[in-house]
Amino acid sequence: MLFFSAFAPAFAASKGLLGNVASKVSSSKDTADFKKSLKDAQVFEGMFNAYLDKKGKLLFEIPDSAFSHTYLLVNRIKGLSRTDDYVAGQMCSAPRLITFSKDQQNVYMHLVQTENEVDPSDPISASFERNFINPVLKGFKITNADSSSVFIDVTSFFAGNEKSISPIKESNPLTKLLGGRDGIKGTFYSDGSAVTAVKAFPLNLEVESQLAYTTKNALQPYTVLMSRSIVMLPDDPMRSRLQDNRVGYFSTDKYLYSSNLDRIKPYALIHRHRLEPREEDIDAYFAGKLVEPKKKIVFYVDSAFPEKWRGAVKEGIEYWNEAFEAAGFKNAIEARDYPKNDPEFDPDDIRYSCIRYCVTPTANAMGPSYVDPRTGEILGADVIWYHNIVSLLHNWRFTQTAAVDPRVRSRVFADSVMYESMTYVAAHEVGHCLGLMHNMGASYSFTLDNLRDPAFTQKYGTTPSIMDYARNNFVAQPGDMERGVKLTPPAVGVYDIYAINWGYRLIPGADTMDQEKPVLDSWIRAKSGDKMYEFGAQQFMGMVDPTDQTEDLGNDHIKAADMSISNLKIIMKNLSQWALEPDCNYDPLDETYRAMVQQYMRHVGHVYPYIGGMVYKEIRQGHDDGNARTYIDKKQQKRAMDWLLVQARTSDWLAPSDLMLKWEDPYQWQERLQRSVVGCLLSSAKLYRINEGGKIDPSRNYTLEEYLDDAVKGIFAPSYSGKKLSAADRNMQSAAIAAMTKYSGLKPASSKGSSKSLTAAEEFDEMSLTADSPAIPCSFNHNHSLDDNADTSFYRILLGLPTMSETELQPIMASRLEDILSLYKSKIDSSDRATRDFYSYHIRALKSILEN
Repeated sequence: MLFFSAFAPAFAASKGLLGNVASKVSSSKDTADFKKSLKDAQVFEGMFNAYLDKKGKLLFEIPDSAFSHTYLLVNRIKGLSRTDDYVAGQMCSAPRLITFSKDQQNVYMHLVQTENEVDPSDPISASFERNFINPVLKGFKITNADSSSVFIDVTSFFAGNEKSISPIKESNPLTKLLGGRDGIKGTFYSDGSAVTAVKAFPLNLEVESQLAYTTKNALQPYTVLMSRSIVMLPDDPMRSRLQDNRVGYFSTDKYLYSSNLDRIKPYALIHRHRLEPREEDIDAYFAGKLVEPKKKIVFYVDSAFPEKWRGAVKEGIEYWNEAFEAAGFKNAIEARDYPKNDPEFDPDDIRYSCIRYCVTPTANAMGPSYVDPRTGEILGADVIWYHNIVSLLHNWRFTQTAAVDPRVRSRVFADSVMYESMTYVAAHEVGHCLGLMHNMGASYSFTLDNLRDPAFTQKYGTTPSIMDYARNNFVAQPGDMERGVKLTPPAVGVYDIYAINWGYRLIPGADTMDQEKPVLDSWIRAKSGDKMYEFGAQQFMGMVDPTDQTEDLGNDHIKAADMSISNLKIIMKNLSQWALEPDCNYDPLDETYRAMVQQYMRHVGHVYPYIGGMVYKEIRQGHDDGNARTYIDKKQQKRAMDWLLVQARTSDWLAPSDLMLKWEDPYQWQERLQRSVVGCLLSSAKLYRINEGGKIDPSRNYTLEEYLDDAVKGIFAPSYSGKKLSAADRNMQSAAIAAMTKYSGLKPASSKGSSKSLTAAEEFDEMSLTADSPAIPCSFNHNHSLDDNADTSFYRILLGLPTMSETELQPIMASRLEDILSLYKSKIDSSDRATRDFYSYHIRALKSILEN
């Protein structure tokens, strides 16, 4: 059944608030005079004729036929003077669906809001139309009209300070939470701004503008070259496919209003390219034969790519042909170089999907796409490939495999080694351009034995999904590579092949997306129980589910960490030799050392979610799927707790004094790690989940009392045993006392000088332990922001998780403080001087807190 979408083109053109009243036709003399005034203007004939005169004025000639179509307005960066906010080729606002209407004086550009829909035959449709009209984005005075078209001046829209398509970033709370910052703030400078170029084609119009801004620092003006595209969308929209959280596709939300339902029905459409057989091949396709699509997915590779990497990028793109063959299409995706002698080709023309090379210090890559929000059709996509991704690839490969792979024991890798990593980046980012989200749970389906098995790794690599963040095989041990163990991710994984088939295969006999659903469900059910085909949603603002993590490998994070740490110790012993740069200062070695620390901290971070953790699962009514969440049991939490405490006390191997003295400034990561471990063990949000799990199943899960007994005994273990306290012990116990004091609600008699200790207990932050990972994940762009026109996707946003109530937590923590006071009093006479001083200080402080 076809549904009437809010702000559908017909409604925008003929039933909008302002209507589609025929414009007053100018007299023949007026028209002649007007056209005479354009005789020296450049003329661009296409979807709309465009006129750019010598004074920089840009006019559109909009034919009457244009008012019955729907368009996409895309706003991209072509060039810029500073790369703080964007790079060339990047979108700087969400694409907008637009239509045009007119009256006697004006042409109106309307935003088309497709989120809400109604069946046009439903009795409520008339009311729906009145309550969901097209808002006007911009109005343009008609400067002239004839019997079949109108002329409007669009100069100020494209070359002025138009907020709706401005490159000046608006503050975005989600971006800030993900580690971003406020963008460049500038004042628009009209004298430095102009329309600089126009290209017109049958189905799209491209306008290039120069926008100038003065910033607070007058010595740093900001200039941006913008590329704006208006693209006519198909009058025969692609058939949509319903989204399902069990397969990871980007999606667009919809809401159906119906008098036949007792609620507004929410649903979502996946994003995918329009891949169809040619008419003459349809029967062969449904007979199970491979056929070429009517229109291939083509990616053009930037001529700026160094020749030594160009082959890797192309290979990574075309890896996806294996997946499309599973969906019935051969040669579905193709990599091409930028054409050298094709006047039609322009990487800023939205018709071309490109892999763009951006020379900036950003260490990342991303794969944004342009989507028809009516259907989810991906109209085009670009991969933004930042130059400094090479530093991430180097650091990951070195820290994760140098112990087992002699080829990476150098400051500059051989081209053949970097080639392997480049193909992974290209395949991963193109996966986003095909509609696929990150699958962070994929690697958890492998055992550690799998990851050391030559036959298994040659077939599957490090993960069943290239869309995972599973970089290199840090589980492999010295000698494994020689046995044939593969150290890198797969070309495309078995999950990726399954997901492309699920999203792209045409289903015979299904004429609507609702008719497709039983078949799509059956494909998911057919893989039920095989974890290689499960989708693990990416977690933001925290980590609760240990099975869906970034940068991890295997289904035993503790054992995997021990194996990687064994390798890191080998690398540390040889670091000065393997990362040697003769006659250079120690800054590059410092960078490599920090990468080593960050790799170690990733492993610590992978164990954090076991404390107060839960495993999520997508379940459906009417099936025996188990529960949507399962608490991590007591045995696993205790194992994680013990391991974390060991790491907090025994990380000196990663900070050898002879190496630390090579740098002027100390790198105090150990103290931060120790306090972070304590913060993890005593986090109020984790205690809430532990308490909840204990109430649900006290025989399998920790009760809160049991957990706190073990946590306090673990943190204060040296004191309970009467041993002298190391610097690490003192730091951890101080952090624990600060945390318990904060949660108890009690305050010392004088808080002077205590604020540092109290805030130190709040340093726990899983995300901070992966400092060299991209601040913004490669799939995160404006499409996945808090924009009103943004796409939606199945992420787990873990901001604002519930914490223990003060009523329940305060007396528990006050009681634990009393226990610690008694402990310190009983041990003060049996320790060394530093330990006695520590006990004496905290006895006084605890008395002040508890007796105040």
